Amino acid sequence: MKTTIETIEFPCEIKKKLKIKASMGNLDVKFIDGHLIKFDKTNLSVQEPHKIIISNKKNTLVALVHDNEDKIYLPSENAIISLTKYIKLLNTINKNV
Repeated sequence: MKTTIETIEFPCEIKKKLKIKASMGNLDVKFIDGHLIKFDKTNLSVQEPHKIIISNKKNTLVALVHDNEDKIYLPSENAIISLTKYIKLLNTINKNV
């Protein structure tokens, strides 16, 4: 079975909000685009979410984001949180460096 993989660009709105509201001076931030995986000759597809990888000298935090949603999934905590709560978490991590 052949597949087609399309890159989905990371939502600019979420990037802007994080860059403006979150204090990330001591954090290394990576935004990784999601993908749309289509299975040829079927009507099936899978969407891989966007990833935000935040790291400092002690910790790494991976978060998953779907297009234009205000909810962020933290796999390590198995929790879905709001963007506002995520920004507070980043500010706390930045202070604890």
